[in-house]
Amino acid sequence: MRKILILCLIVVAGVVGYSRFGSAHSASADEKALADLEHQFDAASQQMAMANHSAGLSGMDATADVEAARAAVRRVDSELQTLKGRLTSEAAQQRADRLQEKVRAFRQATD
Repeated sequence: MRKILILCLIVVAGVVGYSRFGSAHSASADEKALADLEHQFDAASQQMAMANHSAGLSGMDATADVEAARAAVRRVDSELQTLKGRLTSEAAQQRADRLQEKVRAFRQATD
């Protein structure tokens, strides 16, 4: 029983190691930066939604939270414009275009 357990652990470690380090396609630094911008945008969108929700429920002033979310989206937009010129893969360019469309819609809805 113990040998089977050890064998299973070795197989799992091998699969994890191969999938993490041995895959042919690893994300470039620019693709990782794009993923980070997507996460930042999602966080800012969530911050805006929470600010609007809390302002609606309690009637408290959420101007600072709303402005912080807008500033984060402006920062994402600026960094995205810089990053788009460096992206080489078609998939990354499509992701950047989708993010840019989300940013445009966010800014249009909140400005």
